[in-house]
Amino acid sequence: MQEKFFTTEQVANILQVHPFTILKFIKQGKLKGIKLGRVYRIMESDVKDFLEERVTSTKKKETKPKKEPKKEQKPQPQKKEKPKEDTEKIEEIYSVNKNKNDDKEEHYYII
Repeated sequence: MQEKFFTTEQVANILQVHPFTILKFIKQGKLKGIKLGRVYRIMESDVKDFLEERVTSTKKKETKPKKEPKKEQKPQPQKKEKPKEDTEKIEEIYSVNKNKNDDKEEHYYII
């Protein structure tokens, strides 16, 4: 019996996906396709093989025992900062006479 060939659009309709998805599968090597000029043809047996590889089984797989969830840690109370005192240390760096004739001085401070 002769093998049947499908277009990417026909395979897309069978699998209920977009034709570009079929082209992507072919280019990624997930689905075998034959390029004829600018179009692809997919053999019926290749579509069946593609589907069989992706069938999920209903058998339960051996699973690793679940790890016990970590116990939630209560947030540590934050240390309260000491209220700033109104009188902070102020250091005088230097003073400069603005004008020699003026008795006014400029004072620079570090706070």
